[in-house]
Amino acid sequence: MKKLLWPDERSRATFILLLPLIMLLSNAAIAADKPAIGYVDVRKLLLESKVGKKTKAEFEKIIKEKESALTKEEEKLKAMQEAFQKDQLMMTDDQKKAKQKAFQEKAEAYQKMVKDAKQEVNKKDNEYAAKSLAEIRGIVADLAREMKLNLVLEASESGLLYAEEGMDLTSKVMEKYDAKTK
Repeated sequence: MKKLLWPDERSRATFILLLPLIMLLSNAAIAADKPAIGYVDVRKLLLESKVGKKTKAEFEKIIKEKESALTKEEEKLKAMQEAFQKDQLMMTDDQKKAKQKAFQEKAEAYQKMVKDAKQEVNKKDNEYAAKSLAEIRGIVADLAREMKLNLVLEASESGLLYAEEGMDLTSKVMEKYDAKTK
């Protein structure tokens, strides 16, 4: 008696029909490359690139100028307060009120200077970041196309916990960013 490979003719026909599909899917699975992914540390680019270092120096200069002006105003306020405390016993009530009003106005002007200085520095920082990020995004997009990457993540914002060393594009992007902004 002969052993049958197929219990019935229907099973054999189904297998023959599905065989090309099985072969096609197995070849596709073998041929499929794993997705190409990279990441960039934008924070590092903003701080350590040539443009970032230059901008940091400019910010430090602006901050020192603002601090110097604010320190002078603060010293004037202290001098006014000390003069008032020293001379208040010899002043009339009207003179005291006038000095206190002048001091209050000067203190409010000082607070406005502090607020304006902070706003100016923040505005310049935001302008720098927006301009730099636009340039960096363009460089990353070009590099991703060149390297045939499917996805590029931002290292600190994406919650990236681990990635292979070869996936870090930061140095390549910094090289192109520095070259572009000379």
